[in-house]
Amino acid sequence: QVKEMNAVLNRETGIRQLYESVRRYAAGKKGIVYAVSIAHARQIAAYYSLHGVESVAIDSRTPALERKELVEDFRRGKISVLVNVDIFSEGFDCPDVEFVQLARPTLSLAKYLQQVGRGLRKSDNKESCVLIDNVGLHRIFGLPVRDRDWEAMFEGRMAGNAQPRTRMENNGLSVS
Repeated sequence: QVKEMNAVLNRETGIRQLYESVRRYAAGKKGIVYAVSIAHARQIAAYYSLHGVESVAIDSRTPALERKELVEDFRRGKISVLVNVDIFSEGFDCPDVEFVQLARPTLSLAKYLQQVGRGLRKSDNKESCVLIDNVGLHRIFGLPVRDRDWEAMFEGRMAGNAQPRTRMENNGLSVS
């Protein structure tokens, strides 16, 4: 499945579209990008850096000490964009993240909310977080700030008859 997604998403035209989205909606902002594979993450970071957006790819192969240093550089503003594959989905707290770019599909509501949640932390220096959803996850799961009937969702899953309850409430990209 990852190979198939990588074959579709890790192409120059797709990566250029990702970059154009950042340039259009989040130019000069600090952000996190979620990629489909290590190769995809590295290609995105290289393309963004080549076009003036200081970016690094961090993945499971990045040595722990190097990862720590890169994250500190990101926190200090030396790096504008962290591109990753499931490294910063949970347990990563950097409240001044100003945009989250989804460049990989998922069928997991929990993963979607965790990834988007990296940018929804409150910070004195930001008013909102830009969500750049290049893979249409908002169409599947709705906006991350919408109310959800968690009880009904879990009851449906347990009974084996869960139905998607998604409707578009807003086409905007900015979530406050």
